[in-house]
Amino acid sequence: MLAKSKRDLSAAVRIAHEHALQTTIIGFAANSLVSDAGVDGLVILNRADRIHFMPDYLVEADSGTNLATLARRAAKQGFGGLEFLIGIPGTVGAAVFGNTGTRQQWISEVVERVELLGENGKSRWIEARRLTFSYRASELQGGNDVVLSAVLRGHAREHAEIEARMQDYLGLRKNQPGGSSGGSVFKNPPGDFAGRLIEACGLKGEQKGGAEISPMHANFIVNKKEATASDIRYLIELARAKVKERFSILLEEEIKYLGKWS
Repeated sequence: MLAKSKRDLSAAVRIAHEHALQTTIIGFAANSLVSDAGVDGLVILNRADRIHFMPDYLVEADSGTNLATLARRAAKQGFGGLEFLIGIPGTVGAAVFGNTGTRQQWISEVVERVELLGENGKSRWIEARRLTFSYRASELQGGNDVVLSAVLRGHAREHAEIEARMQDYLGLRKNQPGGSSGGSVFKNPPGDFAGRLIEACGLKGEQKGGAEISPMHANFIVNKKEATASDIRYLIELARAKVKERFSILLEEEIKYLGKWS
């Protein structure tokens, strides 16, 4: 089902709850891997993308809003502080849910409050401090609330400076592979980088079917040619096993598995 607005999204989730349907909400599917066996229940493609700029450099963005679009719209408003979102694939809802960010800044640093839809079908606003944000995580990951929208806080900044900062952020991502991938696979362990550990195990360029551990950045698995989800999962498990064997570090996936997995 396609949800084009916050109202559509709320209605779809309520209907799914009424009929006891398993619900999967997908934004742009960044950091997601969908099973070859498919997904049970109702799948909602979230394209609720209203953006509303308010006084005092506050902006409300629906959960399906593309992060790069939000950054560009903010730039046109002379709205600083959201430049780091320009190179991050995904949506506002997913970003809040998983505390998306860069090495320099996280979305938790700019979120003021979040609108949630509960299992009872009612929406409510909560302050961001109650979401207990941490590295690539929030308290939302332990429950069934759905992010409908979020209010972010920026600040005044000259348009030229905003544009320059966005170009800097885009430049930092040039070492990441292009083409089709699910984004970075593993969270960085404390004091180290997952890509460095995987590369040290000699796994750059390792292939399974149509999937390949990127020769450019080892924490990315790219779809070279009609890769299956099973091909990608195989390389994920291989990388985790090799890093555990060599460094005694158990890597934790950043990627989320959707659908039926054996």
